[in-house]
Amino acid sequence: MASFKDKLSLLIEKQAPEFVLSDHPKFLEFVKTYYTFMESAELAVTSVESTDGIQLETETAQTNNLVLDASRLDTDRTQLDAGDKIILEDSSFGKFERGETITGDTSKATATVLAEDLGNNRLFISAQDKFSMDEIITGGTSGAQAVINNYKPNPVTNIQELTNFRDPDKAISNFLTKFRNEFLNTLPETLATGVNKRNLIKNVKTLYRSKGTARGHELFFRLLFNEDSETIYPREQMLRASDGQFDTKKILRAIQSTTQSLTGDTADLIGRTITGETSEATAIIENVFKFQIGENLVTEFILNDDTITGTFQTDEVIRGTETDESDVFIKATVTGIPNVISITNDGALYTSGESLGITGGGSGASINIDDIGRGSITEFFIDSAGSGYEIGDDIVFTNTDTGGGSAQAKVSLVNGGIVAEEGTTDMTEGTDHLVLEDETQRGDPFTGNKIVQESGTGSGDVTDIRIINGGNNYGSLPTATVSTASGGSSASIKLFGPEIGRVQSLKIIESGAEHQQSPSPPTLSMNGKFIVTGVSGTFTTSDTVSGISDDGSTTVSGTFVSIDSDRGLMTLSDLTGTFGSGVTITGSSSEATATVQAGSLATATTTVSAVATTSGTFLNEDGFLSETTMRIQDSVYYQDYSYVIKVGRSISDWRDSFKKTMHGAGFYFTGQVNIATRIDNQIRSFTGINSSIDYDGVALVINTLFSTIFGRRLGTETDGTSLRASPQAGVDPDFDDSTIEHFTTNTRDVTLKQRITLKFDSSKKHTIRGTSTRFGMAYAGPRMRSINKYWYLYSGSDNPQTAAAGADSVVRSYIQPMRLSDWNQHRVIGTNIDSVDGTIVQFREINTPTLKTYLAFPTEITISYS
Repeated sequence: MASFKDKLSLLIEKQAPEFVLSDHPKFLEFVKTYYTFMESAELAVTSVESTDGIQLETETAQTNNLVLDASRLDTDRTQLDAGDKIILEDSSFGKFERGETITGDTSKATATVLAEDLGNNRLFISAQDKFSMDEIITGGTSGAQAVINNYKPNPVTNIQELTNFRDPDKAISNFLTKFRNEFLNTLPETLATGVNKRNLIKNVKTLYRSKGTARGHELFFRLLFNEDSETIYPREQMLRASDGQFDTKKILRAIQSTTQSLTGDTADLIGRTITGETSEATAIIENVFKFQIGENLVTEFILNDDTITGTFQTDEVIRGTETDESDVFIKATVTGIPNVISITNDGALYTSGESLGITGGGSGASINIDDIGRGSITEFFIDSAGSGYEIGDDIVFTNTDTGGGSAQAKVSLVNGGIVAEEGTTDMTEGTDHLVLEDETQRGDPFTGNKIVQESGTGSGDVTDIRIINGGNNYGSLPTATVSTASGGSSASIKLFGPEIGRVQSLKIIESGAEHQQSPSPPTLSMNGKFIVTGVSGTFTTSDTVSGISDDGSTTVSGTFVSIDSDRGLMTLSDLTGTFGSGVTITGSSSEATATVQAGSLATATTTVSAVATTSGTFLNEDGFLSETTMRIQDSVYYQDYSYVIKVGRSISDWRDSFKKTMHGAGFYFTGQVNIATRIDNQIRSFTGINSSIDYDGVALVINTLFSTIFGRRLGTETDGTSLRASPQAGVDPDFDDSTIEHFTTNTRDVTLKQRITLKFDSSKKHTIRGTSTRFGMAYAGPRMRSINKYWYLYSGSDNPQTAAAGADSVVRSYIQPMRLSDWNQHRVIGTNIDSVDGTIVQFREINTPTLKTYLAFPTEITISYS
C-alpha cells in the first residue's frame, strides 16, 4: 500500500487558496472526494454470501424483499442505503458496509470499503495490491463474505504504483501472474500450502541452479507437495571392473607390562604422534584397539602410512602424550607380529580358508589359505578295475561345487595290454605297453595304438583311460565314475591335477603377539594332500601314518586327519616330508594301508617385524559377482545416466512438471512411490479432564489399564499343581513393587486331561527271535512239528521196500533223503518280520511246533513189475 505522504487527497486543504477554504467548502470537499476516488481501487467480487432479510408475501414464487424507501425517511444514512433490504439481526452473513475493514483470508491484506456496488458485484476500497485472486474477503463489522475476482486500481494509484510492477514484493496479484509466467513457467499453478509465490519468484534461481541434483529434486517436491523425496542412482548398483574398494592398514602392536612400570591409557594416543625410544621412528596414530591375548593386554595402533618415518623395532618402548601440554608420557613395549609371508611350495588340492599350523615364539596368531589356483584334470588312477566294460565307455564327472567343468574321458583299454616280459633290459615301467608305430596304424579303423587282447579274452576290466578334455577352472576335484551302459560294474577311479587347489596366497587373520621371542620367526606348516588308492582297513583320527619318501630311502610320517573316499583324497598333518608315488602307507594303530598315487605338501615362511601391513579387506561388495544387489549394465535402467525419484505421490502427478523444470537432457528417469504412514502412535496423556489438552511422548505416569487380574494357568492332574477353588473369579491387582505373584503358587486355573485309549488284541501271538507276531504259524500240514516228529523219514533210513516182480530183486526208490546242503537252504517264511523272513532256520525255531515250513511230508513211490 502507498504511504500516506503520497496521497493527494490529504494535500488538498494545504494546496487550496484561503478564499476557497472559507467561501467554497463544498467544492473543496468535492475535490477531496474526487482525489480519494482516483486513489482508490475497484475490487470485483463473486460468490457474495446471501443475507437473511424480511420477505413480502406473494401469490407466486417470486421473491420480494422489504427494502428501505429514501423518499419517506429523510436522513443521510437512509439516502445512501436506499433500496437495500432490511437484514435480520440473527443473519449468518451481513452486507458489506461503507467504512468497515475487509481482510483477505489467505493474504491477510486489509483495506477500507469506500463504497459498495454489489448489484454489479464490485466494491470500491482503499488501494491494496496485496490481495490474492480467488481468496475470500470478510467484512470486519458486517461479517459479509465474498470471493475476489479482480483488482483494478484507479488512475492515480496506477501512476503511483507503476514502479512497483517490477518488484514481486510490491506488484499487484494480477500482475504477479506475469512474473510467474516469466520465471515459474514450468511449475504448476497450484503449489504446496504455505508456499509464498512472491518469495519463490525472487529465489527460484537457486532451484534452477540445482537442476539435475538430488538437492534440487528435494526442493522441487517440497514446493509441489511439501513432501520429502529420495533420488536413487542405479549406477551405484552396477557392476564395474575393479570397482571394489579394498583397504589395507599399517598396524603396530604393543604391550604395557606392569614389571616395566609402563603407565597411561594408550587409547588417549588417537591422533597423536608416537616415537620409538631406540629407533627414534615416528608415526601418527589413526585409531587404537585393545584386546586380551593370554595374560597380556595388547594395544593395536593403526598408523597413518604417510606419516611413518624411520623403522620401529621390536622390544623397544614407544611413547607419546595425550595433549601438547601433557608432561607425562604414555608408554608401551612394541611386540613382534608376522609380516611378510612367502610361499615356497604351492602344493595342490587345498581349499580356501584352511588354517596353517604356527610353531615358535609368541601366541595368538592365525594364518589361513586365501586364494587357491584352478586348473584341469591331468591324471586318472584306477582304484578298482571292475568287470564287463568295453573300450569307449564314458567317464561320468560330477562337478558340483568344484567351480569347473567340461572334462571328458573314455575307457581306452580293457582286459589289459601287452607288456614286455620280466627281465627286459630296456627302460620300461610297469605301466608301459607295446604299441603300434604310427605308419602301422595308417588306415586302421580302430581307436588307439596299444596292442590289446581280443574281445572276450578277459573279464572286461578297465586298465586304461584316455583323457579327451581335462576340463578347466576346477578349484577342487570332481568325482568320476565309469558309465555302466555297456554292462560293466564295480570300477572305481580317482583323479588328479597339479594346478587344482594350489596355494596362491595366504592371509593373516590374527597377528597375535610376542612372535619376536625365540624361536623366531615361527614355523608355518600346512596339511599334506594325497590321492590314495587300494585303501584297506579304516584309518582313525590322530593315527600316525608312515611310508617311504619321494627320495626312496627316508621314512616319512604324519598324523591322519581325514579321507574323502569318493575322491581318494587323504589329508595328513605334521608331515615330516612327502611320500613318493606308488608308496604304500600304513597307520600305526589302525594298521590300515593305502597306496599313494599323487599329491604334494605346500610350504611357506614368514618374517616378524614391529610394523606389518594387514592382508586387507573390502570396504564394500560393489565389485563382487556374488553380490545380489549388483546388476550388469543395460541400455535403459542400469546405466550411468539414469535415476529414480522416490516420493509419496503417483508419477502422473508430477512427471510433466519435473521434466520441464528439473530433468537434465540425456538422462533417463522413472518414478517410484514411497509408501509412508502418517499415523501417530505416540502415547498421549491428558492434562485436564475438561480441557482435553494433551501432550505427545511417553506419559510420565502410567495409569492402570485393568483393575482385575484373571488367572489362566494351564496344568494337568499329574504335574503337581492343584485346581484353584474359584478359577473363574479374578483378583485385585497389588501394585506393590515387591509383589511378583498374584495367585497361589503351584495352582492352576485350567486342567488339561489326557485321553487314553486301550486296545486289546485277542489274537494269539508267538515270539520269533525276540519279536512278537501272529503270522507264520500253521496248525495243519507242513510245520516244524512234522520235522521233529518224523525226522527219520527225512533221513532215508526207513524206506519200505517191496520186491519187484519177475525175479527182479532190485528196489527202486524215487525219493532222495535230505542232505546237509539241503538243510542249509531251509528258510523261515510267512512271519511278516522283515529281519526274519528268508533267513536260515535256527535250531531254536525247530522247537517251535507250529512254525511254518515248506518241507512236505516224505513220500516214496514203489514200482512193482508184474
